[in-house]
Amino acid sequence: MAKINVLEPEVFNKIAAGEVVERPASVVKELIENSIDAGAKNIDIFIIDGGTSFIQITDDGCGIESGEVRKAFLPHATSKIKDAEDLESILTLGFRGEALASIASVSEVSMITRTESQQTATIINLSGGIVESVKEIGSPVGTQIQVKNLFFNIPVRRKHLKKPKQEESAISDIVARLILANPEIAFTYTVDDKVIYQSSGKGKEDALYSVYGSSMLKNIIPINYRDVEIEVSGFICKPTYSKPNSTYQTIIVNGRYVNSKLISTAIGRVYEDYMMTRAYPFFVLYINMPADQIDVNAHPTKMEVRFYDSQRVFGLLNHIVDETLLNYRNSREVAQEELNERIQAENYLTSSNINFADITKKTENIAPVIETIVAQNDEDSKLNEIIIERNSQAQSDVIKFDNTLEKPEPVLQQKSLFDGLSKNLHMLSVNVVGKIFNTFLIVEIEDKVYFIDQHAAHERILYDKLVIDSSRKANAEQPLLLPYILETNNTEYQFIMDNIYTIRSLGFEIEEFGKNAFKVSSIPAVLPNLEIGIYFNDILKDMNTILSLKTNDLIMDYLAQKACKHAVKGGDDLTKEEIVDLLEEIARNEPVLQCPHGRPFAVEVKKYEIDKWFKRVV
Repeated sequence: MAKINVLEPEVFNKIAAGEVVERPASVVKELIENSIDAGAKNIDIFIIDGGTSFIQITDDGCGIESGEVRKAFLPHATSKIKDAEDLESILTLGFRGEALASIASVSEVSMITRTESQQTATIINLSGGIVESVKEIGSPVGTQIQVKNLFFNIPVRRKHLKKPKQEESAISDIVARLILANPEIAFTYTVDDKVIYQSSGKGKEDALYSVYGSSMLKNIIPINYRDVEIEVSGFICKPTYSKPNSTYQTIIVNGRYVNSKLISTAIGRVYEDYMMTRAYPFFVLYINMPADQIDVNAHPTKMEVRFYDSQRVFGLLNHIVDETLLNYRNSREVAQEELNERIQAENYLTSSNINFADITKKTENIAPVIETIVAQNDEDSKLNEIIIERNSQAQSDVIKFDNTLEKPEPVLQQKSLFDGLSKNLHMLSVNVVGKIFNTFLIVEIEDKVYFIDQHAAHERILYDKLVIDSSRKANAEQPLLLPYILETNNTEYQFIMDNIYTIRSLGFEIEEFGKNAFKVSSIPAVLPNLEIGIYFNDILKDMNTILSLKTNDLIMDYLAQKACKHAVKGGDDLTKEEIVDLLEEIARNEPVLQCPHGRPFAVEVKKYEIDKWFKRVV
């Protein structure tokens, strides 16, 4: 039997650090949460080299008594809980007593702290978890902690850290979430002497503005709900506003920023009726509920919570968001009716002998109302288009097969269709039987019948032509009359920076432009009339599933979308002449018998197979 060893503190501290301190962002999160638990009203964060070489957190919280400073760095030393029963009513962000010990064990730490009752502060210095010095120093009330050379004593862990810019992006994302989660605290976040975020601690809208800017404030709807046990507040986005990925979603439960698939799904289900596929709603939600109804002890990072009554939470969030959106739309409809009544009154007054000047004051506010309703009408029309399109898609997706019959297969042999078309079309021996559902063409050639998807076929032909045209314009640039400003969040910003050389190689002239923004001055000549915002949204949709962008994909995906947009649609009522033109295009170009997205556009059925359907042959 193997001998059982009792690990030394410096060993098990490093093991614990592997769970708590995964990267610089973990350090920043743990230290800021300590500052919040200490009652700080002002927190300053300063990092260098993405936090790998230097992190400093300064707060004006309650501080630590001089006699407790050494104890604060011991494993499982905490002021937040005393016994197991306290785990059922945790209200603080930290409680495990692992953070400081774990951080100190894998870095060089210096902490200065002072309470209001003390005349001087205490400074403690540690390296690899070992206390090197403790002494008194002058300093204001609060705590300042510096973390240097993270993982200096674990080379393998340090080797696997990402590039400083990537680590910085992760820290920036954490800081942004903590600003949103604590709108009553003033934060200043500085990276390499550059201020990235600065909030004043004046409430939720101020926090939202400091993270996302003024443009976001124009596209949100406040949300407020309260019952006996649960309170939900914050902001959700308007039905016509969406984001390309889920990084714009923030959930705060009892003041703690968490990830919750349960809540994200509950809200996403509501927006399914308003948004296109692969679009995500923006929201910042604050959920307060009794501490004994959730478990925040599910993971050492405390980024996950478990709801004891998950079904109730799911249903409640889904209902609250649904009602808020419904009320928002109803209020716009009421405003529209009021506008119509005012316009009718104005028309009556101007067409009668009544002196309109006598009642000007009664209608002096009609102009701003008109402006508001015009904007609202614009959004509603887009919203209705989306709903109609989704409904039509849902209806067209219902397909029924008679399983007793053999199902025709897509054409696999290119020659069979091309030979038949090219050989017979000019001799008019191709019999255009007709079409069904204004979508599928039925063509008889010799002893075969072809069902052709008119949209997929036309899409393939257009795509092949665009590819040929693009090869002639490779790497050429088309300057913009006015530069386009692309706004991103931290995660999106870092993804574009990581792939900026690939994007530039296409013919984009793109450069950094302020905080989390880029200026696009030229676009590739192969992408004329490019809608830049939509194009980059499509790129950013997949940023969580791909490591790097490929030049070919960025071009081909766009060309496929362009071909899809300009091809005849399923449901378009083509004339016989237009059908023949399309068949001639197929015969002339001999395209791959698939649309650019991989769907077959032709299905072949032999006469022999049809005879078998009707038992004419056995």
